[in-house]
Formats: sequence, structure tokens, C-alpha cells
Amino acid sequence: MLKRKNKPKSQLFIVGFLCLIIGLLVFFSTPLKKLREEVFENMRLAIFQMQINEDNTTINNIQTENLIVIDGETDSSNNANNSPSYTYIGQLSIPSINFKRGFVSKDSKYNNINYNVTIAKEADYPDVKNGNFILMAHSGNAYISFFDNLYKLEIGAKATVSYEAKTYTYQLVKTYNQPKTGKIAIYRDYTKKTLTLITCTHNDDYNQTIYIFEEI
Repeated sequence: MLKRKNKPKSQLFIVGFLCLIIGLLVFFSTPLKKLREEVFENMRLAIFQMQINEDNTTINNIQTENLIVIDGETDSSNNANNSPSYTYIGQLSIPSINFKRGFVSKDSKYNNINYNVTIAKEADYPDVKNGNFILMAHSGNAYISFFDNLYKLEIGAKATVSYEAKTYTYQLVKTYNQPKTGKIAIYRDYTKKTLTLITCTHNDDYNQTIYIFEEI
């Protein structure tokens, strides 16, 4: 009789233990998957950046202390070794999202969103009085999605641009969305020097977001 009474208890213990294991697997599977994807994405970005900088001898010499037509065409020309090689002329940094990346000159063939954070053709350089320095980049999961975390920015966030041995500091004052039509209207204060960042709207295939920063 004792054996018959103990058998249901042991079965209940086994079922409970299995439920606990399954619950733990479900609980930890999502964070682990996300962490794994982030690690792989960081590895891809690092490998891509190493390839870009392989022949770049001045990359570390950066000194730090309105309708816009969006051109996303890929440059079809080929390097001799099929590896991009160029010199950054400045750097964009956004501390609140741990972003830091260089940019090339407007006349470089690598000033293209399929390679870099890109200066718009209509943009002024940061040293132009009351000018508008306009940068564009992809967002998403690709290795060239340099602006993927811009959606995390809050009004008041700081950004710095290093250019021509001088650092310009800006503060985010406004964001707004516009449909993807190939053109973007820039709404800004023309009496102030401005930094404008443009990328696809987070989790939205039909719109793009414009971030307006003013110099402080």
C-alpha cells in the first residue's frame, strides 16, 4: 500500500521539476538570444571597420577638444583590392547612446550611406556661420546601420562634431517624422548653427525621422 501512495507523489515531483526547467528555459531564452545577436552584430561592425581602416594612415589624427534630396545609390566603381580606403575629415559623437564615428568629405566617393555616415550634398560644413551640417545614415540591423539607436535620444541630448581641429557642441531641440518620398523638409532656426541627423524611423518602413540639434 505504501508503494502505491508514493508513486503519485514521485510522478508529481517529476512533472513539477520538468515544468520548472521549461519555465527557466523560456524565461532566459529571449535575453540570451538578444545578447547573442548584439554580440554578433558588434563583431560584424568591428570587422567592417577594420576593413575600412586597413590602409587609412590618418584615421587617428582627428583632433577633438529647405528641401534635402536623399541620394542612396550605391557607388558601382571598384577599388583595386575591393576594400574601401579613405581618410575621415571629422567625427560625430553622441555620448548618451555611446555613438562615435568619423565622416569623409562631401566629394569622396565613400560619402555614401552604403559605406558611411554621409554628409548631404546640401549641407554646410560645421565651421559655416549659422550653417546646417546634415548627416544621414541607415538604421536597422545591417552592419551599415550606424544611426540605429538615434530613436533612443531625448530632447536635450548632446552631440559633438570634430572638424578642422575644432569641436562643435550641439543640443537636440526637436525631432519629427516625414514620409519616405526621396525629399525631406528641414525645419530649423536659420539664425543658429545647426546639426541635422536623418535616418529611417524606428520600426517603421514608410517614414524617416529628422533630429534637429542647435549649437550651444
